[in-house]
Amino acid sequence: MKYTLLGSLGHISSIVAPALVRAGNTVTVISSNEKRADQIRQIGAIPAIGDMQDAEFLTKQFTGADAVYLMLSSIGGPTGSVFESTNAQGAIFAKAVQQAGVTNVVDLSSIGADNPDAGVVYAYHLIEDQLRALPNVNVAFVRPVGFYSNLYSNMDSIKNDHAIYSNIPADVKRRWVAPEDIAAVVEKLLLHVPQGKTIHYVYSDEFTTTELIDALKQALEMPDLHFVPITDEQTRQAMVARGVPEDLAELFVQMSVFERDSEKVYGDLKNEPTTIGTFKLADFVREFKQVYEKPDMTNQSNTLIDK
Repeated sequence: MKYTLLGSLGHISSIVAPALVRAGNTVTVISSNEKRADQIRQIGAIPAIGDMQDAEFLTKQFTGADAVYLMLSSIGGPTGSVFESTNAQGAIFAKAVQQAGVTNVVDLSSIGADNPDAGVVYAYHLIEDQLRALPNVNVAFVRPVGFYSNLYSNMDSIKNDHAIYSNIPADVKRRWVAPEDIAAVVEKLLLHVPQGKTIHYVYSDEFTTTELIDALKQALEMPDLHFVPITDEQTRQAMVARGVPEDLAELFVQMSVFERDSEKVYGDLKNEPTTIGTFKLADFVREFKQVYEKPDMTNQSNTLIDK
């Protein structure tokens, strides 16, 4: 079988691609970084260096594939026009899939893609909508919840203030996911994409910020680690101060407001196939401690792709 994957050697594709190769498949991995070509070859895959905004390039790489894996390299951008850029990318994906005659697609979407109240992640529905419109194409939409890696954004405040700041109350139970648990779902779906347009949720564990803090207190030997509630406006101002465009910051705040209502966020999981992974809070805390003690280790929030 032949597969073409977006995502270069990022957290998900770096797991899926070698697994598919080991199973005897021909795998092409698309990257925008020429330096990744040798690394891609080393895992037994074929590198395709180019721009995912180039429909003709994607069409060429998709042609002949039994299934393709689509994903955005990031959500948002320097201009803050997240919905415009996502819609444009969706059109490119749909055009390339159609021109290449691909009949099986796995698309990495997001929790909240079905809800206009979800803020920035609702942009993913623009890609879903365009892929849904393709006739005679099976598309499996994978909707993960928030990435554990997003929790690394608390690293500085934990080190400097022994505190976690958030506009989401500490007693709200939230779900988190690890890349390896997403990769397991993606691999399974690529091997057999279900008929029609289907949705597949995935999460690893669920816990409150209070439970996270309690676990980190022990792991980091920081008994005074505590939670500090902040307002939506303080959250927005902090993002703008870090250089996030104001309209994009507002969308992220809207997303956090959405996350306060667990039933609204996770309600659709009751209606669609949902995979619960194996990477639990205890695993994340062990990983967090390693990074805390070795700050040269890299763990960036929202990072899915290594271009």
